[in-house]
Amino acid sequence: MTDNALVFIGTQDTGVHAARLDAATGRLSPAGLIAEIERPTWVLPDPRKPRLFAVSEVGNAGDRTGDVFSFAVDVRSGTLREAGRTPSAGGGPTHLAITPDGRNLFVANFGGGQVAVVPVVDYGSLRTASSVQQTFGNGPHRRQQGPHAHGVTLDPSGSWLLVPDMGSDRIFLYRYDGGARQITPHEMPYLQLPAGCGPRLVLFGRDGRYAYLLSELSAEIFVLEWDAPSGTLAPRGSVAMDPPHMEGRSAAAFAISADGRFLYASNRRTHAIHVFAIDAENGGLREVQVVDAGGIRPWAVEIAPGERWMLIANQGSDTVNVCSVDPVSGCLGAVSDMLEIPTPTSFAVIPSDLTSS
Repeated sequence: MTDNALVFIGTQDTGVHAARLDAATGRLSPAGLIAEIERPTWVLPDPRKPRLFAVSEVGNAGDRTGDVFSFAVDVRSGTLREAGRTPSAGGGPTHLAITPDGRNLFVANFGGGQVAVVPVVDYGSLRTASSVQQTFGNGPHRRQQGPHAHGVTLDPSGSWLLVPDMGSDRIFLYRYDGGARQITPHEMPYLQLPAGCGPRLVLFGRDGRYAYLLSELSAEIFVLEWDAPSGTLAPRGSVAMDPPHMEGRSAAAFAISADGRFLYASNRRTHAIHVFAIDAENGGLREVQVVDAGGIRPWAVEIAPGERWMLIANQGSDTVNVCSVDPVSGCLGAVSDMLEIPTPTSFAVIPSDLTSS
């Protein structure tokens, strides 16, 4: 068995990069550019197999449709072999999620607000989207002229797909039928959020009782109580990473520790990572640390397997940084290693026990 997890890095550049992370030291060993794709801004690992998925985020202006790729991962060399490619059913695919059985991908298309289900078949090949839904609405911000589906998150029950839409200040809710590979709008199709907040991504806490929404334009994290039987969200408060009067507020990514005790969020205005303790009883958030990201415009944060290291993609300074994670306090240490990667925006980590299979 090896302790060197594979780290794939999505970018706003011309391809996916790779590195290996040493679990003992936190050191990154670069493997270089390993897949040439136009704007692979989001990468995602298969939960069960050495397989990688990536978007090609083109068409945000409505001029063309983006693509979704799948790759088989060579666990020894860390190289990729393309296994499938299919249109994303809209412009500007910006986010992916996958079902626990690995049979279906969900795609959020930022350019026009389309949400799609893409079947995964035959050793990772991809079929044409089996179901496509359209978000709708707009908001008061200059970047909210129309719908912009930004994220896709399957709830822990596997019955509902949540889609935060940056353009309409809504979280859209869809029933998911895995057998039919279909999504259909909920009877209450969305949760309306404060005007101009710009919903970006949703994560569920460890026990599934609470969901957390990261808003891009207001740099807030909303706490939402989740009822799976009815598929409903109830707002339970929010925390702000910036004062409300600040110009240029912009949050990008967040992550929750495996034990469900801590939440980490990136702040692109201040180039910082915020650390929050999660209240086990009511899901509330309490800020415990704000630490420099070690670069400019932190776009992604990822807790590596083993929970000892955090990866930070600093898109504005073309760097990927590593810092330690204290398992007791949840606090982050100083940057311990750095790689130069052009415009990094996302991570997909394949742990050592999977790479050794």
